[in-house]
Amino acid sequence: MQVTARAADRSRLGDAEVSLDERPARLRLGEPGREREHFLDWEQAVDDGGHLRKCVLCGCDTLYRSRSTPRLTVIVAVLALSVVAVGLAGYGTPSILVAALLIFAAIDVVLWMRLEWRLTCYRCRSTFRGMPIARYHLGWDARTQRRIDGANQPSPGSS
Repeated sequence: MQVTARAADRSRLGDAEVSLDERPARLRLGEPGREREHFLDWEQAVDDGGHLRKCVLCGCDTLYRSRSTPRLTVIVAVLALSVVAVGLAGYGTPSILVAALLIFAAIDVVLWMRLEWRLTCYRCRSTFRGMPIARYHLGWDARTQRRIDGANQPSPGSS
């Protein structure tokens, strides 16, 4: 699986390839010459089906699934909006504009179908791609995010 590792403060540490079968104990991230080792916690991180159950970097047991949006989707959206603007300004024939919008819609559907699912940790925002994802991982939830963020905050009066 491909891992985009993040620190506890959610700053990006780097990208790496990790094998779920081998389950390495350490991960070297960073620029050559300035690499740092990060220890992975595989204890109860993988379920019986071979699916990732918790974050191996920070240990958070709550992950959510999402789709990664390719940059090409933004370009297609801008082109579609420009076609609409041309149509509203009256500079194009309706049949050509509709055909162009249908082509852009078809490209967008093809891109959406090819999007890759990924798991993201609520606490550190590390992402995990290129692996099977269990059905019990749901999409992002605001209540869960508030719960995780609240658990990470120090209580008043503590130092």
